Amino acid sequence: MYHPGRKIIAVMPLAILGCAVAISLTTFPSIAKPSSATANNGPLNGNLSFISSEYPSPPTGKELRARPKVISVYEWDNKPLGDRSPFLLVHGLRGEYYSDFRWQKVIKNFTTNDDFASRYKVYMLRYDSLAPLKQTVPQFHEAISSLSQRADSRPITIMALSMGGNLVYEGMLDKETDSKVKIVLALGTPFRGSPLFCEEWMQYSIYKNPCFPWTRLDHSLAYKLYFGRNPNLLKDLRWDDADQSIPDVGHFKSRLPLGPSGELTVANTINNRLRKVESETFDKKKIIAYSCYLPNRYMLPNERRYVENTLMMPYTLFTTKVPAHLGREHPVLKMLNKQITSTVPSKIAEDRGGTPFIYQLNDGITPVLSALFVPDKLVENDGLAREADLPKLKDQLDVRVARVFKNSDHLTFIDGYHPLNTTSAVKDELNPAEGSKTIFDWMLYDLLHTTDDSNALAGDNKPNAIPVTAD
Repeated sequence: MYHPGRKIIAVMPLAILGCAVAISLTTFPSIAKPSSATANNGPLNGNLSFISSEYPSPPTGKELRARPKVISVYEWDNKPLGDRSPFLLVHGLRGEYYSDFRWQKVIKNFTTNDDFASRYKVYMLRYDSLAPLKQTVPQFHEAISSLSQRADSRPITIMALSMGGNLVYEGMLDKETDSKVKIVLALGTPFRGSPLFCEEWMQYSIYKNPCFPWTRLDHSLAYKLYFGRNPNLLKDLRWDDADQSIPDVGHFKSRLPLGPSGELTVANTINNRLRKVESETFDKKKIIAYSCYLPNRYMLPNERRYVENTLMMPYTLFTTKVPAHLGREHPVLKMLNKQITSTVPSKIAEDRGGTPFIYQLNDGITPVLSALFVPDKLVENDGLAREADLPKLKDQLDVRVARVFKNSDHLTFIDGYHPLNTTSAVKDELNPAEGSKTIFDWMLYDLLHTTDDSNALAGDNKPNAIPVTAD
């Protein structure tokens, strides 16, 4: 991943290593030094209004740069909990190394809303995102138990970015932990994994897709470097293949020295761990699932795609490729968006989708069908390859609320930036009649207006209660 001040020469190493959801070009100082209280103190019961500080403030300096050994909970402000309920933020990959774990803009927008501020007290969870989930999930159980005790057993609302959502979801498979959580707002979470985290499949796609030899070599080496640094992604979050999209091709090898090569089979690529997790009973009605995607040239008909690709090449060079060299996160995600889109699928998946670009709806990390935790039956029978496929999701999703935002990428959820938009307001593509709002206002609406009806689902009819902002 990209770190300020570190020189990285290759385009794709920078692109892939920079995609990690925890990269920050701008950091903010912590508002307070850690208090003497720690997350390991014993539980407190009864009215907590007298407590001046329940958890320490977020770490800074050397403490922030050190790899965490256990999960810790921090508080945003040291005001008493009072009548509020806990609102827990869970970061994504490598977010543990950045000031306030990259939640500054989210917290600023939320805490300046009087309704939110009167309902919730903000806490932040820090965990080792480079460790396997089998190590961090038990720690998550303990952290939620501690927070629940300190909050007088009040229900916990969680917002999690990317793989932070996987940690929360798998942690909630434990019934005791699940009983303490009210709602989870999952932002771009790869519930079904991502093709990006399948090394052999990505190498094969580089091998098969037309490109210059030096580009193919650069991309191939970049993935090898990336997976060498992030082996937990290979193990925990590679694609679950519920859509039967992984091609069973066997051995492949480029003629280029150090070029793409490997052994791609369904057996050695499919994420059986995730499939097993998905088979466990879980109340998905607790999930508010947010996803987004970047339109790209692969969505165009062949003729227009070739023309636009040729004409836009100089523009793309200076607006995307060069900035990606310099570690600019959103250009990096645009490059990865196209890389995921051009993943070579099986013939079954290509025929079903009616296009070889079956993952063109992705945010640079997570395909929409993974972020929305689309049910197995829909994934197996229909897939989600085109924008025209989105409306069919409306009545078939089994999460509590589902939203899809166009012209947004994986980091829009925490910084509000829309790479292709002239406005910060976006529509939910599943519910376009509900108007346009900033991403932070969408989040606030869902957090403040989600009913207590446990039977409410994303496909149910809901009143149009969202104030409309002009496009």
